[in-house]
Amino acid sequence: MANEKPAAPSKSQEPSAAAAAPAKKSPMIKMAIVAGAVVILEIGTVGITMTMSGGPKHVIAEPLPAPVATVQPKEVEVKLIDARLPNSQAGGRLYLYDLQVVTTTDETNKTKVTELFTEREASIRDRIRTIIASSDPKTFAEPGLETLRRQIAYQLEQAIGKDLIKEVLIPKCTLIRGEW
Repeated sequence: MANEKPAAPSKSQEPSAAAAAPAKKSPMIKMAIVAGAVVILEIGTVGITMTMSGGPKHVIAEPLPAPVATVQPKEVEVKLIDARLPNSQAGGRLYLYDLQVVTTTDETNKTKVTELFTEREASIRDRIRTIIASSDPKTFAEPGLETLRRQIAYQLEQAIGKDLIKEVLIPKCTLIRGEW
């Protein structure tokens, strides 16, 4: 029996062993295959869409029209008042303010503004004097005298007209202290 070889498994047993233990693929490998297939399908869809759309459309730009040269009217200054005006709102003390008021207007409106001012000079001077006399001393302490400018501009618009006056300038507003 020394010459006897162990019995080889029969061929009929091999297929049943292979059928009994099928090769199982890991779930991660299945997911990777599905994800790869989805990515390939998406890339194919985007590629087909790009080729079908033909890319961006070509646009031919028209040249811009030449800018129309508008002539800006030149601004000129018209001197209205240069006077010493009283204010007694500071606790009964009388103060004099050396005040100069100038307006800016378009060069085309300069003659009209000067004519209207000469026609209503007394009225305009009285309104400005009233503004100065009734103003709070804090108004004169503002760096740009904004309150005075606004009040004088309103009174000038009432007397002369709204569209004629561009800006009210107060180049001189000096306090002269004095009691009388």
